[in-house]
Parts: sequence; structure tokens; C-alpha cells
Amino acid sequence: MAEREEKGAPGVFTDTHAHLALVAERLGRHAAEAMLGRYAAAVPAAAPFIVDIGVNPGDLAPRLAAFGGYPFVRFAAGLWPGRESLGNPGAALAALAADLASPRCSALGECGLDYHHMEAPERDQIGLFEAQAAMAVSVGLPLLVHSRDAFADTLAVACGAAKKIPVVIHCFGYGAREAAAFLERGCYLSFAGNLTYKKSEGLREALAAAPLDRILFETDSPYMNPMPRRGEPSTSLDLGRTMAAAAEIKGMPLEELAAAAQANALRIFSEKRT
Repeated sequence: MAEREEKGAPGVFTDTHAHLALVAERLGRHAAEAMLGRYAAAVPAAAPFIVDIGVNPGDLAPRLAAFGGYPFVRFAAGLWPGRESLGNPGAALAALAADLASPRCSALGECGLDYHHMEAPERDQIGLFEAQAAMAVSVGLPLLVHSRDAFADTLAVACGAAKKIPVVIHCFGYGAREAAAFLERGCYLSFAGNLTYKKSEGLREALAAAPLDRILFETDSPYMNPMPRRGEPSTSLDLGRTMAAAAEIKGMPLEELAAAAQANALRIFSEKRT
């Protein structure tokens, strides 16, 4: 997998949002294991890790079976606002509660609102999101939020939770004004490969203005491959190109930015439940 790296963005970095089962599905199990092997071989002092994300009820068990043997993989469980969960939200939330009881679960997510794909009415999505935000607060886990074309409603739910637990707006997709609103209410912003896309000037402005102690980086793999591989399936090894672009935007060395993002990730994602 070394060939996936770009000159100028070597090494591995903490990826706070990846879908490892989908990476294995898109690229093959061997490719996924090779990528994970690169993380396993990373310098221990750097301690990069990957957060494997849940989207459907009861999906934690198969992910633990597939990737739980890797000590640097941490897990989240959540309900994406789609038909899989909203067909029977009560049952979905019960399955989620069972997953959150696992000592390997470090966060609740992803959850949130998607008014672009619109697989369910707004009121149903908001209800499911509110229930998960309350659940995250009750168990003391970070909340990982998906938000697409739903800024105002996302902010309304997220700001309440952010007073009590870390709230991460994953794959941040808005502009500087929206970023300021989320930051003002205590949220973290996580930037993905779309930061490098030609029409993402708003994202770059948001990152430039965001304080170092409130930003994270992710791949959302196998999606959002940064330039010049946009459209290809991504893995956590592609994060280096996003990080290199972010360092240029922030006007700072890549190593310094990576250290700040790593400190933020370690502060948010506990390795073990207490």
C-alpha cells in the first residue's frame, strides 16, 4: 500500500472517521489489511489511531469481529438518518444502546441530519438525532455528527449536547460563517479530503479561521479521496494529502498541525471506558 502515499505527505496520521468494512468491500480485504499493517508498524510514540464508525443498528459486533484485533482501531456506534434506522426507530435505538454498552465503544456516531439524500422527513430525522444526542450525554460519550444541507437544525441539536460532551461535526461541509457558529457553541470541526477540491473555498476559509485546539482530520474512507485521486476509493493512508493541504492553509509545518490534531483526538476519544 506504500504506493498510495504522495510525496510530501509521508507517514500515517490519526483518522477520526473511517468505515473500515466499506474499505475492505471496495478495495478488498487484502488491501484493507495491508493498510492496517502500516498503522501497526507506525512509531509507537506517534500513536496514530483510526476510529471505525457505525451507521446502522447492531453493526458494532461484525466490525469488532473484523477489526477488533487491531489495538489502534477504536470504535463508534451510531444511527445514520436513513431507512435502515428510521423504518423502526425504537428498535434501532435499542440496538444502539446495546452497542454503546461495549467497553470498546469510544463514541456515538455517526448520527445527524441529511437533507440532501432525504431518506426520511425532517421531523423524523430530528427526532432520531435528538434521541442519540441525549443518549450520548447520558453515557458520557462524544457525539459524531453528520450534517448535510441541514445547518440550522443540526446546530440547534448539537449546541445543547456540546455543553456536556465533545461534539464533532464530521466531514465539515459548510463555510466560515457556519464554522464560527458551531465553534462558538463548543463543537469541534473535522475536515476531510473535500478540503482539497477546487470548489471548496468555503471549507478552506473555515479551516483557516478555526483554532488549532478545535480541529480534527478524517478520511470518511472509502469516500472523499483528496486530490489528485478524487473519485477513487480512499483509505486512512490517503489522509496525509489532506493534512498537507491543511498545513499549507494554516501556514504551519505539517508536523506541528499533526501534533495539534493528535492531541485533540486523544482528548476526545478515550481508549478505554471508565
